Amino acid sequence: MAFNTSTFFGTDGSLSLGDVDGFEKYTNYFGESGAVGRVTNISISVVTEVKTFHELGSRAPRELRAGNFSISGSVERAYINGAMLKMMLGDYAEKEEAAGFKIPTFNMKMILDNLKPPGDPGNSVLTVYGAIFDSWAFRMPEDDFVLERLTFQAKRVSITDVESPT
Repeated sequence: MAFNTSTFFGTDGSLSLGDVDGFEKYTNYFGESGAVGRVTNISISVVTEVKTFHELGSRAPRELRAGNFSISGSVERAYINGAMLKMMLGDYAEKEEAAGFKIPTFNMKMILDNLKPPGDPGNSVLTVYGAIFDSWAFRMPEDDFVLERLTFQAKRVSITDVESPT
């Protein structure tokens, strides 16, 4: 298997949501494929707490150990229809009283494909598992595009290099 050594632009990417708790409620917003349209500025961050042990009299750490890690990121979208806010608030986005506060969880899939010739590695798929939106902001500037911005936290992230079909 060849590894992907391609470079990508933001225009090479697309974002889709899937495996959402109760995803059928959101298909009228995203369609069956879960594609989220008009997104920009997607960011994903993985941070690992590294714990150091210093011996008395030594300036350099004697041991480094990996601690907890966290996965977070943000998405901006130039289209407002309430879908992303509903993905964050669940039933509370539509009514004041809802039976229990259950936040929808979902997987986010970013597909990067720069349409290379057959035989070359084709694309990379970055999947964020168990994501939950934790903040939503709406921005309506005077002379720029209207954007909604959401931040999220997730349980796991993976990347897969996919060879293009020959």
